[in-house]
Amino acid sequence: MTGPEMRPERDAAIRAMLLDHVRAEPAAQARRRRNRIIGWGGLGALVVGVAATAGAVLLSPEPVTEPGYVHCMSAAERNPDGTYPGSGAAVADGANGLPTDPIELCTLMWEQGLFEDDYDPMAVSPSPGRVPEHLQLCVMDDGAAAVVPSSNPSICAALGLAAPVD
Repeated sequence: MTGPEMRPERDAAIRAMLLDHVRAEPAAQARRRRNRIIGWGGLGALVVGVAATAGAVLLSPEPVTEPGYVHCMSAAERNPDGTYPGSGAAVADGANGLPTDPIELCTLMWEQGLFEDDYDPMAVSPSPGRVPEHLQLCVMDDGAAAVVPSSNPSICAALGLAAPVD
């Protein structure tokens, strides 16, 4: 059993359509490729621009605008709930011999053993604590000073805090 035979005019029309398609396809592929490159490149440039602008706005140095409160961090990391580990201290213009410099205040808290694992707030004479070698000053969202135990000069940005204005 043989299949139906094709008429010569139909065969010529199919061959012509096939040749037209073969000639036009490389140009169509090049056009699609060029449009994809332009589209993805533009999107990439837009994402980089937005990220750079957000980084400049969010991580720009800021002054300490709340001088009456200092947050002394016990570690250079955030808690799972987004808060910062450590303790805070209210300062009233150096009253009662307390230092007004945030780093000095937090150093005093470290020396008193406040951030040690075995710290007992009810003890009559708590054991002294170990002060970290490096403490960095940062600024929290509310304008309060935050002192972070780290030697990394960009720890403020890593924690989502602003660097202080010099």
